[in-house]
Parts: sequence; structure tokens; C-alpha cells
Amino acid sequence: MNSHDDAPFVAPRERLLAEARKFGNAPLLALPDGSVADLKTGYIPLLVNFTFEDKAAKGLRKLQDQAEPEPAVYFTALEMVSDHAAVVLTGERGSGKSSFARHLAFNLAKGGPSIAPRPVPRNDLGAVHDEHWTLSNVLPLYLQIEPSCSFSDLIKTAPGEGNDVISELGLADGDATLLLILDGIEAAGNDGLQLLNDALAFQKRHRQVRLLALGEVSAVKTWPLPADCVRFDLQPLLKSQRRAAATRLAGLDLDAIGVALGDAAANPAQFAMAMISGDSGDTAENITDRWLSKVSGDPKTGAFVCGLAFDALNGSLDDPTLFPVTRIRQLLAARHLASQPPATAVTSFRKFPELWAPVLRSLAVRLPGVAAVDALVEALLAGHGNDVLLGALLAAEILVAEGALQDRIVPHLLEIIEGGLPAPQREQAARILSRWGDPRDLQALARVPAGTFTFGSNTHPNSAPPNELTIDAFQIGIYPVTNGDYGVFARETNRLWRSPDGMAQDRRNAPATDLTWRDALAYCDWLTRRWRFESRISADEEVRLPTEPEWERAARGDMADMGPETIVYPWGAEWLNEAANSEESGFNNTCAVGLFPKGRSPYGCYDMAGQVWEWATTLWGDDMATPHYKYPYLNDGRETLDAGPTIRRVLRGGCFSSGKLKACSTYRGSLEPDGFWRGNGFRIVVAKVHG
Repeated sequence: MNSHDDAPFVAPRERLLAEARKFGNAPLLALPDGSVADLKTGYIPLLVNFTFEDKAAKGLRKLQDQAEPEPAVYFTALEMVSDHAAVVLTGERGSGKSSFARHLAFNLAKGGPSIAPRPVPRNDLGAVHDEHWTLSNVLPLYLQIEPSCSFSDLIKTAPGEGNDVISELGLADGDATLLLILDGIEAAGNDGLQLLNDALAFQKRHRQVRLLALGEVSAVKTWPLPADCVRFDLQPLLKSQRRAAATRLAGLDLDAIGVALGDAAANPAQFAMAMISGDSGDTAENITDRWLSKVSGDPKTGAFVCGLAFDALNGSLDDPTLFPVTRIRQLLAARHLASQPPATAVTSFRKFPELWAPVLRSLAVRLPGVAAVDALVEALLAGHGNDVLLGALLAAEILVAEGALQDRIVPHLLEIIEGGLPAPQREQAARILSRWGDPRDLQALARVPAGTFTFGSNTHPNSAPPNELTIDAFQIGIYPVTNGDYGVFARETNRLWRSPDGMAQDRRNAPATDLTWRDALAYCDWLTRRWRFESRISADEEVRLPTEPEWERAARGDMADMGPETIVYPWGAEWLNEAANSEESGFNNTCAVGLFPKGRSPYGCYDMAGQVWEWATTLWGDDMATPHYKYPYLNDGRETLDAGPTIRRVLRGGCFSSGKLKACSTYRGSLEPDGFWRGNGFRIVVAKVHG
């Protein structure tokens, strides 16, 4: 591009790169000696909630028999942007979203064709791997989102307007890629999802364009995304990352001085404050108080600063440079509100819940005693509609004592779980109910009548051909077996259970996972004896795993096959957002059972698409790719329970990392009977004992 004719294309590129290079000299964090580290020297690589195991488990695989789960080894945010054409990164306030975006833009603009590999800690147990960027010749277009901003308005700030940005930057010839970076997308408010969808449509129209959007987790996590746009959460800073950064930037030995290694200092903004103030980093409030004392000098000035932060957070301050880090504004505003009536805090929360919820959480920590917290809870429970649901969810977090207020909150949490708020809030409500005691009957059974139904589908060769089957009546679990119920069995029988969070108080209503086929059979035998003793089932009934036809009958009911192009889901023949914990939901983990009421099967069963792959009794064969036991379903030994350890058993329904092609009523998976993974679980059947 050296000719005169090419000059119009070079100038916009140079302007773009020059703007991105400026980020390198921008101040990032203040240091204890009064100096300031800029972005190019102070940046700490960020990890996301996607592990090496997650990537390996996109296809079902077997872990070593009786092996312990491997510690999580996380990918970096940079690697996810490199690997995916459209990525949404979410994080809490102060998690480093903007720093990551600007550092990436700076790195891409500083002159090299690619980003050089560098070693990055991947957990606190010593795992270190080089961080890799696989793209070359990438132009960064960094755009900061403003309130009520549309994509068409936003793109006009780039070289050219609309589609002209492609030709203006000389991208039409395909010699470079444009990385479109949308930072702070939650600032668009109610228009944010439309802005993101418009940006995705723009990206799909132009093969030279890739998209990175960054937003606050409580706002953006609720947005439904298309299957070809992935979403990851930024992880808190590891202790190893903090130790290395403190040594490199400030010459500090954090272990020796006892600074910034507490849980609260894992937030990057709070880590910087803890280093300056010399705080241990155990709580955000202690970090804030020590930091404020150091920077303000006296209590009167400190109170004035907190009032300014409150005004800045409310948008009533004209100077945007005052406390540019939103997380610091929030912490200071919480300190200011500790001397104000509860209604002052709740009024701000009602206007912008995602922004003010962290403030009220911090405020609750500061309030002097149970009575003051109860007054704040009462104020949150006042109102109507979603105001009450959002208020109840926050009130449940900050409530400090059992009693009448807790009893008032529980019905609101159940309403949230049944679809009153988006999926992330439903999961939050369910975790609270798990700790308090989930009042739902999580062992409830659905009755499936005897009858003839269509079994199988032409949508995948392993599930074909569809055929008519007649089966007897049975009952099946409305929910997958939960951690709470499996945990009782594991404790009573002293059975090895490899789940890292199976006994967690806030996960008792989530599906039990990391279970082999033999674990599931043993649980069914144990529950048969218990339920017979309790007269819940008769002596001629048993608890067992479903056969493959039973599982599919419960999932699809009487829905007929509609041809090779139509996938059958528990709720119908068309994919629905908010109907399943699948790859599209963005959880990348199990959640509490029953959070997707849109996805119930015709017999009222939850979570039969996505959530966890569910064991069946049925055999598959010894080849992972192709079943030995094909359709049509026959009485050919495929229900033999004593088959060898190399014979794979059928899994059905998909899991949280399965896309909508697999998270359905007909797709077949498989695994060896001694295999286990955090995406495998099961549900029970109760039926007459045969023979």
C-alpha cells in the first residue's frame, strides 16, 4: 500500500492505530510509593470461566477409573477472543474489563503482526502455560458505549460510516481483520441488547470483522445470545497473579507484609486500593476505609469525598474524571449511605438495580446491627412487580437473621425461580433457597402413561430411523437427582464422590454430577430399599435408571417425527431462548434444577434438555462415534446390566455445554460406565419389577 492511489486507505488505518497506541501510556493503577503504573507495564492478564477440561469435554470422554478430578486450569480472556469470531466478556465492576480491552487494542496497534506468547498462571496450584494469540494483522477499533447509544450512531464515529468502514480501512481486499471492540455495553441500558444484536449482524455481513463486547455481569448476563456468539465471565485475580504483579510493579513481597491477599483483593480495583493502603484485603469495606484514610487525610475530608462519590454514581456530578473507576464510586457511596435513611439507598437501587445492588450489599455490611439491616430489608420489600422481586433477591442476600422477614422473602424467591426474572437471577434465588432449605419437592415424580409413541429421529444418524414403540406406564423424576439427595446416600454408604461442590450449602438443589453409571445404579438400589421401608413405593416396585425409550417418552411425549430438518425438544419443535441450561444460556455450569419452566416436557419434567447428560440403563457399544445397538430399538441384549467396562452406556439430553443440536429429546450420547464428569448426572424411574 505504497502507491498514491492507496493513500486514502492508509490514513484511516493510521488514525485508528494511533488512537489505540495511546492506551499504552494511560494510567492503570497507583502504587504505594506514589508513582503510577501505565497500562503497558501494569496490565495483569485476565482469566475466564472456561477451563482446559471444559474444552476437552465438548465431546464426551472418559476420565481414568476412580481418578480424582483435575484442578481447574483456566483459559485467558485473550485466548477466547483469539478463538472465537464473536465474544462477550462479562465481569463485575472493577474486574478489569476496560483495561483488558484497551490493552488488547494497544498490543494490536503497536506494530507487530501478532501478540507474542507469554507465560500466564492458570490457577493457584502452580499451573503456568503460555498465552497464545493465533491471529495476525488485526486492526483494533475500540468504541466506548454511551447511554442510549445505537450501533448505527456508534459506527459513525469510526473511519467512514456504516458499511463504508470496511472500504475506508482497506479491508475489502482481505489483507487484515478488524476487531470491533464495544466496551461498557451495559451503558446503553434498555437498548444494549439491540445494539449488541446490530453489531453481531454487522460482523456476520463482513468476513473481515470480529467482535468483542464487554459488559457488567449483572446486566449483560441476562441477555439471550445467538449460538455463534460465546460469552465468558472474567475470573478474579489469583493470589499468584497478585504476588507477581506486586513484586514486578512495586517490589513488594505480599506474603511477608500480609497485604492484598484476602478474598476481596481478588477484584483488580480493590487489589490496587489494598496495595496503596497496606490492607490485608479480606473485606472490601476495610480496604475502602484504609484507602480513604490514606488519600483524604482526615475524617471530614473523607466524608466529603464519599458524598461526591455518591453524587457521581447518581449522575448528578458533571466531572466524569472524579473517581473514574465505578467500583471505587460504589464503595465510597456505600460508606456515605451508612449515615442516611434506608429509603435514600433504595430509591437509587430502584432506578438502576445493576449499578446500585453492590452498593447496598456493602452498605448492609456497614450498618450497626440487625435492626438497621432489617429496616433496609423492609424498604427493599416495599413496592410492586419486578421492584419487589429485585428487592427481595437483594434483601435475601443481606438478611442476617432467620424469622418473619425470611418467611416473607421465600415466596418471592420461588416466584423468581418460576420465571419471574431472567435466568442469572433465578439461579441466584435458588442458591439462597438452597442454603435456607428449598421448599420444593425435589424428589417429586411425574406419571407417564403406557402407550405407543414415536421413538428416534432422522436429525442424526445415531438416532435414526424413527420407529413406533409401545411401553408400559412408569413414573420418572420431575428433576434430575440433586446434590442434596445424592449426598445423603454418599454419607450413609461412605461412597466415594468426586464432585468438588457436591456438599456445598448453596448447591444442594443443583444436579448431582461427577457420577459414574455404577454410582447411579447404586443410588437407585439404596433408594429402592429406603422408599420401600417408608412405604413410598410397594414391594413390587423399584427405583432404577430409565431405559432409553422411557427417557425419550418422558421428554417428548406423543410428539411425532417431523423430518430430518426438525429437532424435537421437550417443549416443541422450535428452539426457545430461556428454555434450557444449554450452551446458549451462557452458564457454562450446572444450575439449580427447575429454573427453566419454558422447557418442561409434556409430563412436567424439568431439565430434560441441557443441564446434565443423564445416564440410561441402555447399552451403546464400544465405539464412541457409532452405536453398536442401533435403531429400531429391539430386545437384543441392550438392557443387560452386567456388560463389561468397555461397553459404553447411553447418555441423553445434553448438558450445559451442549448446543441446541444436542440439547434435545432425541440426540444420543454415550460414556463408559466408569467414566464421570461435571456434566453427567441422572434422574430416576419408579416402575414395576419385571420378572
